[in-house]
Amino acid sequence: MKGLLLTSILLHLGTSGTVRYVDQNKDVPGRRDGSWAAPYERISDCAKQLSGPGDECQIRAGVYHEDIVVSGVRGDKENPAVIAGYKNERPVIDGTVEIKPVEGKWETAGEKYYGEIGHTIWQFFIGDTMMTNARWPNAKWSDQTVFDGDKWAGVGDNTHIDLANEEGTIENRGSDLQDLNIDMTDAIAVMNIGKWNTFVAKVKHHDPENNFFTYHHTFGDFEIETGLSRYFLEDKRELLDVAEEWHFNKGSKVLSFIPPEGTDMSSAKLRGKVQTYAITITDSQNLLIKNLDFFATTIKASSSSKVEYVDKITFDSLNFMYPSYSKRMLGDIGLIEWTDISGKFKGKKPEGCCGSFHFVNNYFYGSDGLALAYHGDQGSVVENNFFKHNDWTSANMIKYEGGMATIYSDSANDLITRNTLVDNGNGCGIRPGRTTNITLNHITGQCFGFQQNDGAGIQVTVKPQKDVRIENNWVMDSPKYGIRFDGEPPKTGEHGNVVRNVVMKTNGVNLKGDYHKAMNNFVVESDRTNSKEGKCSLCMWKTVRRNLLGVINQHSTVINNIADVANGGYVFERQGDKIIQVKIDGKLALWPLQGSTVKNNLVGLDYRDLVMDPDNMDFRPVRKSAADKNKVGPYEKSARFYWIPGRQEDRASSPVPPNEAGSVVAARRRHVMWLNAYKSNTHLVYFGTKKKSVQQATTSSSEYIGEAKGGANIKQIPANKKVTPGNTYYWRVDARFGEDRIVKGDVWKFTTA
Repeated sequence: MKGLLLTSILLHLGTSGTVRYVDQNKDVPGRRDGSWAAPYERISDCAKQLSGPGDECQIRAGVYHEDIVVSGVRGDKENPAVIAGYKNERPVIDGTVEIKPVEGKWETAGEKYYGEIGHTIWQFFIGDTMMTNARWPNAKWSDQTVFDGDKWAGVGDNTHIDLANEEGTIENRGSDLQDLNIDMTDAIAVMNIGKWNTFVAKVKHHDPENNFFTYHHTFGDFEIETGLSRYFLEDKRELLDVAEEWHFNKGSKVLSFIPPEGTDMSSAKLRGKVQTYAITITDSQNLLIKNLDFFATTIKASSSSKVEYVDKITFDSLNFMYPSYSKRMLGDIGLIEWTDISGKFKGKKPEGCCGSFHFVNNYFYGSDGLALAYHGDQGSVVENNFFKHNDWTSANMIKYEGGMATIYSDSANDLITRNTLVDNGNGCGIRPGRTTNITLNHITGQCFGFQQNDGAGIQVTVKPQKDVRIENNWVMDSPKYGIRFDGEPPKTGEHGNVVRNVVMKTNGVNLKGDYHKAMNNFVVESDRTNSKEGKCSLCMWKTVRRNLLGVINQHSTVINNIADVANGGYVFERQGDKIIQVKIDGKLALWPLQGSTVKNNLVGLDYRDLVMDPDNMDFRPVRKSAADKNKVGPYEKSARFYWIPGRQEDRASSPVPPNEAGSVVAARRRHVMWLNAYKSNTHLVYFGTKKKSVQQATTSSSEYIGEAKGGANIKQIPANKKVTPGNTYYWRVDARFGEDRIVKGDVWKFTTA
């Protein structure tokens, strides 16, 4: 018996791995061996020891600045190798260094500070403010005007490309460039001249007296639509003219800047980015990276051969603040090195690899370039992540091609679920790979500043349309399409599914191709509807504009949708060698909704009579309305569940009605709904008319209206607390975790009309 017990213990030890510790703050008199008593000082020293299943690097709190290489790690499914913050501690991995003038003191000239520094930097912070590369026209990061397309310069009609000589000419619309009287030669031009493609080039020649400049054009053959194109210039010291701008001369290492207004330079902390990737991963499988904060640096994983690949890596609860930044300030016009995880080798699947990754509960903020790109072949999961204020230039291409996105997938059979995307700059929010399930995502404000043409909150290119399922998402408040399928004859996609989505205050839904299913969607208030005669919110076109090579959507299914405007697009016909747009009685002719099965759609009705309170995120059908009777739209009546998309937080969130809502329909407000806290299925609900009482209420208080169990997220307001017009109400939802732990929720309020 003792022998069997000893054997069992030895087997357990053999598979559980070795736990090592990192603590830069602990004094160790002798050699550091990674034990609790003598932890490593550097994460990289611990990472070198990772090898097999169950090996761990547990990192204590602190700020770490180092290059961490992870290679040759072989965890297994049940016992992955681990790099993680110790328990609830969150170590910071910092890609910046402190910046001080070599001479000990900054020189000044008016508002400008300058001096030689000892580092080569390509991103600069003063205190909590990320400084903006000196640029024209001016814009700032701090007020988010860097995302505003109106802060770019317009392109004149004489803009053109000379392919034979690889030279492009940008003419400025208006005389603003000429009026500056600055020689822009060697400045960096960021140019949205390829619709959904934005390119970067160095100004080859510019005369201050001229209103145009030239650049070396290597981006391919395409027509620049001058009315849609825009550009800005940056990274020239002469452009340094407002607070929060900076410039760095790589040759002299002179840093120049104008600090944020009110900055006390005697105590201000200055930091500069000197690192692209803090963690690089190669030839590793079954690895977990968890509970770390990254500042001005990020992670790269790549496959170095057909047999040395990365696979089955989980990225859990990581915070990425300003993870990537271009090197334009250094004169480098190459692509930005963003967070990139690749299970492919030279674009192909390595032998034995399926390229499966799991991104769960992460936070991405302030990336210059894509927030996240991954490349695999089988079943990656992007789940419960938050993306905000990423990619303010969208300069992510070096050739005129298909464009990028905030989340870019070059993969297959993925699940992209419960992510929240807020006010990101790229024209596209989610661009999936093949056979992807995109569900319960909340996308709002995609390309809100209109810095790039074309795009959509969810945009699916031709091949990935087959068997894609886009279901139960909210896409809102964007100048782009909410959901879009690309393609035009002879290259179109097929068999895509768009089901039970809410798309509101966007350019609508446009599904090109055939054999698609558009079912039970709610699509209203398209900008196109309001801006130009005949445009549609729900667009199931018959032809792609003037392309008459083939009819699309002949076999598509369009049923049970609610839309304020829906049609099959404009009518075009061939007359001789021309294709003209048809008019009937002086109005542009429109095809009806295209498809082999088009029925039970509610189009052109007042949608506020069909759903409960769409202005306050309540899209349930009104009782006995046409939507209720015919089961049209994305929601059905339920006393317990109301699906709310987006990231689940550590406490209840996304209240319905929204916090501070001021025009709630009292007659229809019998319930409150919310998004449950992450990993909690039981919630306690409080409701009343006095904020302080609701804030302090316990389960013994009159404000307590009951418990929602089993994942329910609806609570009926009791009759004695009936909502009436012209009043303000407060409510709170606490999350229960297990038997003992309760996370108190925020106090929300709404006012009835």
